Amino acid sequence: MRKILNNLEEYILIVIFPIMTITVFISTIFRYFKLGAIPWSEELARYLMIWIAYIGASLGIKKNAHLGVEILVNKLPKSLKSVAKYFRVAIILLFNALIISFSYKIINHQMNMGQLSPAMAIPIWYAYLAIPVGALLMIIRSIQMVIFQNKQVVN
Repeated sequence: MRKILNNLEEYILIVIFPIMTITVFISTIFRYFKLGAIPWSEELARYLMIWIAYIGASLGIKKNAHLGVEILVNKLPKSLKSVAKYFRVAIILLFNALIISFSYKIINHQMNMGQLSPAMAIPIWYAYLAIPVGALLMIIRSIQMVIFQNKQVVN
């Protein structure tokens, strides 16, 4: 179970990315050979891309692959580098907490309105749910980054 949680983003992306790729490929083949259009394929690909972006952002935090202002941090004295790291994490936590708060309001409104997607006729909030899920995962990975970096320094 721990391995699944440690690699959650990778597992989700391993499932979603091929589905999106295959959907776009099949839709393109259908249009190219004039077999007709698959009306829901573009919508599905768009929603899966949204999920990929937000889950991928969490994976970026986990792998410490996001762009940072390293040139400024590297010029700081050693004592301030640690402060800059915590400041960065604090900004990430605050930003993602705000994203979760605002997206919750939007999703709740969409659930109450019963809005459906145009082509697939699924509740539209399924697509929007990627935003708070990705933000929550980013919060978790940011906290893990601080905890585990501190443990490595102590050991």
